[in-house]
Amino acid sequence: MAQHFLHSPAAKTLSLAKVLRMPDQEAETSFRMIRWADTDGEPVCPECGCLEHYNLKSRPVWKCKGCAKQFSLTSGTIFHSRKLSVRDILGAIAIFVNGAKGYSALQLSRDLCVDYKTAFVLLHKCREAIGLAREAGALSGDVEVDGAYFGGYVKPANNRADRKDRRKKIHQSGKRQVVVALRQREGRTLTFIAQNEAEGVTHARANVAAGATIHADEAAHWDKLAAHFPIKRINHQQAYSMDGACTNQAES
Repeated sequence: MAQHFLHSPAAKTLSLAKVLRMPDQEAETSFRMIRWADTDGEPVCPECGCLEHYNLKSRPVWKCKGCAKQFSLTSGTIFHSRKLSVRDILGAIAIFVNGAKGYSALQLSRDLCVDYKTAFVLLHKCREAIGLAREAGALSGDVEVDGAYFGGYVKPANNRADRKDRRKKIHQSGKRQVVVALRQREGRTLTFIAQNEAEGVTHARANVAAGATIHADEAAHWDKLAAHFPIKRINHQQAYSMDGACTNQAES
């Protein structure tokens, strides 16, 4: 069985331990290498894209030779006008991207010794960056689709005689939602929030290119996709992968 990407050395390029051992200058250099990877860390003007610049002695900024605008290490990024040190920002990024099951703002505020609101905004900036970096366009090739329900839990009453049938809509909180995932194998993943998994049919038709092969489970609502795409079905009561049909990547 092929090694999962998250288990490979390529997935461990930014570790929290490495970041915390960095002096300030090394942290800034690492940030430059991440931001301007195409130029080996050489600053690029965010206004005009010019590579020529002056180093100002009065402040840690550069002045573009093309448009004469001044810019800093974080200018033009979601971390512009920062108050945290670059090392703390790199630490937050390392914690966020390496967290296999997500990370709460409260825990981040304790780990970085910052205010809860600061940690909350920082995590949302990381999520915003992922959304902005996600490529546009329809998914193609083999596309797996699946949904998972979250929230809306209703705690049962203490006495058995007082308990209600929580399967009935009248006894539910109405807060339960489903996250529908469309994942192109060896490609991008698109996620959508809906009230029920059947809404994923509309999202699949709108975001999957014609000719792509859809992989779905045996839920009846996915039958509608067969009119638009070649489709492979997998019965999870029998197997997780069979005859090339699999939705494991969409579920993960």
